[in-house]
Amino acid sequence: MLAALAVVAAVCAPGARLTARAQQQPSQQGWAWQNPLPQGNAIHAVRFAADKLSGWAVGAGGVILRTRDGGFRWDEQHSGTASTLYGLYVKDRKTAVVVGSRGVVLVTRNGGSKWQLRPTSVADHLYGVAFAPDAAHGWAVGSYGQIVHTPDGGRTWRAQSSGTKAHLSAVAFADARHGVAAGDGGALLVTEDGGATWNNQSIKDGAPFTSVAVAGASGRAVAVGLGGLVMRTDDGGKTWARVEVYTRTDLLSVFFKDELHGWISGDEGQVLTTSNGGELWFPVSVKTRPRLAALHFADEQTGWAAGRDGLILRTDDGGLVWRRLTEGGRDDVSDIFFLDGARGWAVGARGRILNTSSGGKRWAPMYSGVTANLNGVFFIDRERGFAVGDAGTLLRTTDGGISWEKAVTEASADLFAVHFGDDKHGIAAGARGQILHTDDGGTTWHLSATGSTSWFESVAHTDARSAVVVGSHGTVIRTEDGGNTWQFV
Repeated sequence: MLAALAVVAAVCAPGARLTARAQQQPSQQGWAWQNPLPQGNAIHAVRFAADKLSGWAVGAGGVILRTRDGGFRWDEQHSGTASTLYGLYVKDRKTAVVVGSRGVVLVTRNGGSKWQLRPTSVADHLYGVAFAPDAAHGWAVGSYGQIVHTPDGGRTWRAQSSGTKAHLSAVAFADARHGVAAGDGGALLVTEDGGATWNNQSIKDGAPFTSVAVAGASGRAVAVGLGGLVMRTDDGGKTWARVEVYTRTDLLSVFFKDELHGWISGDEGQVLTTSNGGELWFPVSVKTRPRLAALHFADEQTGWAAGRDGLILRTDDGGLVWRRLTEGGRDDVSDIFFLDGARGWAVGARGRILNTSSGGKRWAPMYSGVTANLNGVFFIDRERGFAVGDAGTLLRTTDGGISWEKAVTEASADLFAVHFGDDKHGIAAGARGQILHTDDGGTTWHLSATGSTSWFESVAHTDARSAVVVGSHGTVIRTEDGGNTWQFV
């Protein structure tokens, strides 16, 4: 069966069926994200300017998203690269720096209208970037211990010697001289001279660190990692102590707004907060279980988290309650059907039905009344349509999808496809050789004897009463009497 997280829009002829089969970035030539919106690539970093309105998010496939209203609306910007982008620094509403795979560094000074590729002379992946408060001195870290430094706000970059071959995931600086980098195998590197020398303070046999943050200018820093790892220092990184947070969930991002207030995000929707500099951490709920790989707070109350499938969340109460700013791929989309160039429907996991009347530019959810996975959809005209799904689920609408009623049938197996030859004759096909047919426009459905136990996954009519069904093991069967009898081909 189909397991796609993306619905992408192209030019569809009337009655055309388009199915997304892979969780991949759509091609840049002729395709545009439709679900989730504004796009579905993983987000690896999100950052905002001090105004709490201007921000960017970056991620897989070279995606750069821009917001000017605190994250409620996001627009995609042209990055000029297909490289995965991992790290992000935002100076103000016009200036930002992005780093990514294969040594990519992008800089904008006009709000993202144009992103300029800056040479770094390195080919290693760069996973994290940080700047000192002066916004001139910056560092990016990456694979095989790579560290590069800029003294001029990102215009030029030079490599620094880290003294390690461990992959470095994150870097943070309290000022132009004092900083810390963290990475695989418990790697912790500390500098007191702007990176001219790096001192190894790694944790022996430690789990990989994924993120690090400095808390003010007091010498305090916190590093987090896989398996619930949290390490804390109060002396600029000379000594580190483990903090018990009572979770073994992978922790992926840490952020401090000042010396006291900090947050951690991770897998399975894990969010932790502290108000005493990281000595104690308390969990908060985001009500779902997404992988949250990025975290940023503008003040003690306003923050954002981002992660899998383009999901971006916002909190306005310090992390106690979170709301979605983008759809994110929370449910798989299994099938899509367009009646004409404007009207279309898509169905998917947990009874999800989406509708568009704009040719796929905008999608709206519709209430199906079921929680079963829906696998196929077909419309006879603008009003009459059908959706099929797991455990014999068969839904019918006579008002364009505004309301759906569940048909009573003899089917018990999962149904994967539905198709009509005219406004009366229809076929629904599914697992274990089960096929339903109707000759009254879907008011009643009857189970057909097929003589097969194959999983039937697609059906198409050649005329009102003739149809072909295909399925597993190369099975092909045909009917010429509206589905009452079937013959193997």
